[in-house]
Amino acid sequence: MKLAWLSRAGRSLLVLIVIAALTCQLAFLLPGDPALILLGQESTEAQRAALRSALGLDQDFFTRFLSWAGGVVTGDWGTSFTSDRPVLTEIIERVPATAELVILSQIIALAVTIPLALHSARTPGGTLDRFVSGGTFLVVAIPSFVVGVLLIYIFAVQLGWFPASGYVPLVEDPLDNLYRMVLPVLTLAIAESAVYLRTLRGSAVDALRSPFAYASLVRGATDTQLLWRRILRPAAPTLTALVGINVAVALGGTLLVESLFAIPGLGRLTIAALGARDLPLIQGLVLFAATIIVIFGILADIAVNRIDPRSSRGIA
Repeated sequence: MKLAWLSRAGRSLLVLIVIAALTCQLAFLLPGDPALILLGQESTEAQRAALRSALGLDQDFFTRFLSWAGGVVTGDWGTSFTSDRPVLTEIIERVPATAELVILSQIIALAVTIPLALHSARTPGGTLDRFVSGGTFLVVAIPSFVVGVLLIYIFAVQLGWFPASGYVPLVEDPLDNLYRMVLPVLTLAIAESAVYLRTLRGSAVDALRSPFAYASLVRGATDTQLLWRRILRPAAPTLTALVGINVAVALGGTLLVESLFAIPGLGRLTIAALGARDLPLIQGLVLFAATIIVIFGILADIAVNRIDPRSSRGIA
């Protein structure tokens, strides 16, 4: 078992090294002179030479990679072109807004998904199941930013219940923060709950056809006892792995939702960095997102293993 997890950790570390190497080559993926592309035609040769030196573009790949990787390990992720501030500081300052958005949306999505999926699976083809299936297909077909626009139109423009945009840090005013996060959290939660619901329903239907489900019914278990005590756990591993992946990807930056609701998170920072061609910041954001995905991938594997120990046989 320990060897299997060490192997998993080794593969994850290798993935991070490969991504770091590719990120370090990001400037050379652009056609032409990277310094000219980043600074524009109006720049002077002296300015371009200074930029090449600052980014290490005048060095060979291994020297540049080792220098950048060494800086990453010691906490020096470079300096942003646009803000002239440390890249790591820029990223860390944006994490709370994105993390809050992602965590709250996952809580709402799971709170709605689990009971609906279990009771829908109990009577496949029934009224609830048909209603849930139709609703999830509709939600999956609509892009999340369209859901956000509809929520803004209904709850901000027409009813005036919530603000259309704006963000207040949680530590400054918790109540105002939660009030302003209602619509962006619902936008993400609605989009993710549809996928979660389809996944958990399918697993729960399979679990309900298993011998232990029939045995529980023969022993007199009620529907509530059957679904929540006997079916949820064997049906949960796939949903758990999916949540782990979704959280990791979303923490890397919920681009559209953050832009739509003007939330100062990693998504908006990524869009601003791409627009300004802020190469050091783009490199830092890519590496940060990759690290988060790897970490949450491992945590999801651990959670799935705890729920269903048989799954550990596949880790090698």
